[in-house]
Amino acid sequence: MKRAAVVVALLLVVGVGLVLSGFFAGVAEEPAVDDVADDRLIAVDGDYRLWPYTSRTRTVEGRTLAINVVFHADAAATRAAIEGDAAADWQETEPEEAAATAGDDQVREFVGRDWRDAHSSLRYSYVEGPSGGVWLTETFELHDGAYLGVRDHLRAYESPDGAYTAIQAHEEYYDWFRLRHTVPEIDAPATRLEDEFIESDRANDVRREYRGIDGGHSDGWLSVIELAATAALAGALLGRRTREAAVDLFRRLRADAERHAAAATLGLALGVVLVGVRFAGVTLETALPGVSPKAIAAPLYLVLAVGLPALVVWRAPRSTPEAAALAVVVGLGGGFVADFAALGVAVPADLIVHRFALLAALGVVAIGRAAADRPVTVVGLLAWAIGLALPLADVI
Repeated sequence: MKRAAVVVALLLVVGVGLVLSGFFAGVAEEPAVDDVADDRLIAVDGDYRLWPYTSRTRTVEGRTLAINVVFHADAAATRAAIEGDAAADWQETEPEEAAATAGDDQVREFVGRDWRDAHSSLRYSYVEGPSGGVWLTETFELHDGAYLGVRDHLRAYESPDGAYTAIQAHEEYYDWFRLRHTVPEIDAPATRLEDEFIESDRANDVRREYRGIDGGHSDGWLSVIELAATAALAGALLGRRTREAAVDLFRRLRADAERHAAAATLGLALGVVLVGVRFAGVTLETALPGVSPKAIAAPLYLVLAVGLPALVVWRAPRSTPEAAALAVVVGLGGGFVADFAALGVAVPADLIVHRFALLAALGVVAIGRAAADRPVTVVGLLAWAIGLALPLADVI
């Protein structure tokens, strides 16, 4: 009876967690915009006013993130200024649509640096000038960091008259359970970018202007950078951020070592696999610059999706149900904490709730296997499968 109550409680955690994950995700979704009305355009410089957002499509309904940095310079001067610091590791980013045909042209050298390609989805922005409105594709993209880890990502849009270059800067990290990037915020990367130009001879002026930009993660403010005459040659770069190393990955189970050795091994293995996948992804991405990051991520995702429950199914029968469930929570939960701590990002609430649901699902599997209760094991595996499917279906 007691075991049944624990299983029911864990299943409730799974169900409530997945529901709340979708709820939080829905809360974070930005409302659609009807059209690019005149009052949604802002004056920057020159003859073209800017719609201060990016969009997945050439329509305002596809609006995503807000523009948060503007350089009063053309794209060439802006790019030269950003790429000028040898201390950072900016890499050129190309849209996925062009990646398949890029071939050897994917690798470009800037000032003797080892620049490598990365991939991202195509985003548009919009300007309106004397001849009407124009949808713009990215003039250039740069990123600092690893695709399968955490990075700052810049999308730049040059106005048709070259008077300014609008930039959408955001921080993103690769979420292994969504198989895509998650954007925690856009304010910090914009601040990091502007900090490189403050009190620098590469810029004549760096300031914040409140433009009342609503939505797209914006706080309403726009960072404005006016480059010095020599900035196109000297440049300044968003310095590579210093990320703290991951803290202790796991805490040992507080139980008798001999009796619960199998449970302790299970918990340790789960945490090592989770963190190891992140480490392997970033390492392989660095070692194999010619390989698409998604080609690296695919087999590693299978390690998580299949390998984690397989470990539980294999090792849990050697433990008591209570010890096996605790091993899952401590081991895999510690892995989640260590992974996010190593990335150094602010984790959205919906993803935190989702990870709790996954922990509960594997906890049910562990109880079922340790107790030799096949129906409970099957229910736990089904809950795990649903927990994996929902983010892939973009519900979470």
